[in-house]
Amino acid sequence: MTLLKYIIPTTLLLLFVAMPNELSAQRSKSKEIEQQSRRVEECKRELDRVTNEVNRITQEKGTASKRVAELNRQMNIRNSVIAETEYEIELVANDIAELNTIIDSLTVQFEINKERYAEAVRSAYRNQRNNSYAHYIFSSTSLAEFAQRNAEVAHITDAYRELVELVRAQSYELSIHRHSLEQRQVELDKVSVSLNNERKALERDRVNAQSQYEKLSQREKEALKSQMEQKRILEQADAQLKAIMAKNTAGSSFSVNTRNLNLPIEGGTIKILQPNMVEISGGKGAKVRCVAEGTVGHISKSSGNHYIVKIAHGKNFYSVYTHVSKVCVNVGDRVKANQQIGVAGIFVDYNNQERAFIQFMIHNAKTGELESVMKFFEK
Repeated sequence: MTLLKYIIPTTLLLLFVAMPNELSAQRSKSKEIEQQSRRVEECKRELDRVTNEVNRITQEKGTASKRVAELNRQMNIRNSVIAETEYEIELVANDIAELNTIIDSLTVQFEINKERYAEAVRSAYRNQRNNSYAHYIFSSTSLAEFAQRNAEVAHITDAYRELVELVRAQSYELSIHRHSLEQRQVELDKVSVSLNNERKALERDRVNAQSQYEKLSQREKEALKSQMEQKRILEQADAQLKAIMAKNTAGSSFSVNTRNLNLPIEGGTIKILQPNMVEISGGKGAKVRCVAEGTVGHISKSSGNHYIVKIAHGKNFYSVYTHVSKVCVNVGDRVKANQQIGVAGIFVDYNNQERAFIQFMIHNAKTGELESVMKFFEK
C-alpha cells in the first residue's frame, strides 16, 4: 500500500504557520488607518470651532476685514481636513487592494486543500471499508515490521488531523479578511462622501470670502494684507521654535522643580501681572539676561524697537522675554545661564516719564500651559 499520498506537503504546513503573521500585518494597517482617522476628526473639530467663530462674527455684525480673516482661516483648516482625508482614503484603498490580494491567494489554497481533504476522506472510507489498514499492519512478517507499519498508519492519522486543522484555519482567516474587506469598502464610501462634501464647502468658502473681500475699502484691504502677513511670519517663527526644541539639548535639566534662578534683570523690581506673567523693571540700559542655559528659538519684533525673545530649555520648556531692545543674540544661538540677550525696553508714559522693563513668562510646551513664574525664583 502506498502511504506517501497521505502526507501533507511541507508548503501547506508552512502556510499554516504563516497565517497569523498576515493577520498581525492587517492589525497593524488597521491601527494606522485608525490613527489617521483620529487626525481627520481633530482637524474637523478645529474647523467647527472656526466656523462657529465666523458665524458669531457675522451675527454680531463685526468688521468685514475680521470676517474675511476668519474665512481665510476657515479655508486653511478646511484644506488641512481635505489633505488628511485624502491620505486616509489612500490608506483605506491600499488596504482594500492588499485584502483582495490576500483573499484571492487564500481562496486558491483553500480550494486546493478542501479537495485534498475530500480525497483523504474518500480514501479513509475505502480503507476502512476494505479493512486495508488492519490488513497492512497484521500482514507484517516481524515485530520490527509490525511496529514500523503501525507507526506509518499513525502518521497518516496525524496527517489527516493536520489537514483538517489547516482547512479550518484557512476558512476562519478567509472569513476575517472578507469581513474586514466589507468594513473597509463601507469606510471608503463614507470617507469619499465626506471628502466630496468638504471640497464643495471649500468652494463655498472661497466664494463667500471673495464676496466679503470685495466689500472692503482699499485701506481695509491693505490692513488685512499686513495682518495676514504678520500672522504668516508668526506661524513660521512658531514652527521654527518647535523644530529647535525638538532637537534642543541645552538646558535639558530644566523642569517644573527648577528653583533659585536669578531674575532676568539684575536687581530688578518685580510686579506680578498674573500668576504666570511678571513685569520686571530696571534702570535705563538695564541688561536682560537669560535665566537658564538654553537655545534661542524665536526673535520677533513687537512694537517700535522692542522684541519678543523665546529661549528653549531642553525639549519641554521655553522662557519668554517681551519688550526687549538691542537684542544681542540670534535664533539658534546656544546661551548660558545669566548671559545677556538684550536691553530692557523703554516706555514713555503720558507724563513723559521713561520706564525700562520687560515682561517675563515660562511656557511648558509639554502641557501647553504657562507655568507660575515666581516659583522658579524661590531660594
